[in-house]
Amino acid sequence: MPERNLLKIDVIRTDGATQPRAAIDFEAVFDYMDAMADGAEFPPVVVFYDGASYWLADGFHRVRAAEQAGFAEIASELHQGTQQDAQWYSFAANKANGLRRTNDDKHRAVNAALKHPKGAGLSDSQIARHVGVDHKTVAAWRAKLEGTWEIPKSAERTGGDGRTTNTSKIGGHRRNKPKSRPTPSDDPVQTDEISEAGLESLPCANGDLAAHWCRRMFSASEDITQCPVSAKDLAAAFRLSNNTQFINLLEKTRDFITAVLTEAGID
Repeated sequence: MPERNLLKIDVIRTDGATQPRAAIDFEAVFDYMDAMADGAEFPPVVVFYDGASYWLADGFHRVRAAEQAGFAEIASELHQGTQQDAQWYSFAANKANGLRRTNDDKHRAVNAALKHPKGAGLSDSQIARHVGVDHKTVAAWRAKLEGTWEIPKSAERTGGDGRTTNTSKIGGHRRNKPKSRPTPSDDPVQTDEISEAGLESLPCANGDLAAHWCRRMFSASEDITQCPVSAKDLAAAFRLSNNTQFINLLEKTRDFITAVLTEAGID
């Protein structure tokens, strides 16, 4: 049984890829902060302790609000478990209570669950039940991630009854044999992807390392342009964050892209 006690906020780690939402709702944080200052009681946040670190799995808005309200401690439900355990728990957080999840929140959870070690080999229905979405949503994301080699194609999946099914036999002889994951040196950008990105003039069809990163950069850029959060809100989040490693990565990304544009002669 998990323990319930007060935990110092400054020992709770929020940098373990356990944030189940696509973005922090700062309006909710301010509302929570005011309510806490007025004495309102909130459900305990969920934390996993691995013997060295306390990983927050559910309650990011409550922790942020308590911190902003000047509280040093917060009521916590403490589980014994690893960072990966906290991540897996977080994918199911808020599916039945808390702030209503957006479609982006659900997609983020499905994406992460499919990439997680605990999700490897589970059926679409198993993951759907854990995350709290329709199994068709999981199937669509699985196809997308397998198509870009972000997750391997699994020949076996475990269903809700505990039985393991060999998916390579589904469809009989008409099903293509699963391909092995390519290395960057033999991972060419597909012709339709080149055309869609307008990159016909680049050496992206000869299977070299540049082709691999060309595709990854295009995919990442496409995701960024579809970001549902405004630059202003992201900037506000960065100002409140103490994750200097992430800020440094953003700066390095900016410098790299600037160098790419310079070499390409694009101002």
